[in-house]
Amino acid sequence: MKMQAIITGRRVHGVGYRVFLLQRALETGFQKFSARNRVLNGTEQVVVQYEGEPEQVDALGSIIREEYPRDADISGIVFEPYEGYVVSVTDYMHVIQIEQLSKGIPAVISIDRKQDQILLKMDRMEISVTGEIHDLRTDMRSYIDRRLSMMEQDIQQIKAKIGLI
Repeated sequence: MKMQAIITGRRVHGVGYRVFLLQRALETGFQKFSARNRVLNGTEQVVVQYEGEPEQVDALGSIIREEYPRDADISGIVFEPYEGYVVSVTDYMHVIQIEQLSKGIPAVISIDRKQDQILLKMDRMEISVTGEIHDLRTDMRSYIDRRLSMMEQDIQQIKAKIGLI
């Protein structure tokens, strides 16, 4: 038996709906399952096609009606018989993996670029801070040398006054 469910709502994309449904289909024992996102007249939809024994189809239909990802905002679900080809669940898992990788790789590249920028800024800051520390040490040495010289002069004057020199 083949069915198609169309889940419509303000937020059914970007909430993990297809992977959520895939997991439920696997738990229900489906061998043929697919789901895709589409936008129809500005409204988000998840179109689900599945094929299995009548009990499986009924069970997944109940799951689709009663369960959904936490962040989903659903306005309607329509079920209809489906006559087209339904891919194997294994092939669909490969499709989902490739889609997720294609989303993740640009994110990782972006993070890597930002990390490089941060490291470059840190290197510049290190050079700046190192220069400031060097200048501060030079200033402190100069100040301490002056104070020490003045103290030595004062000691010499005191020694001269009390007759130690």
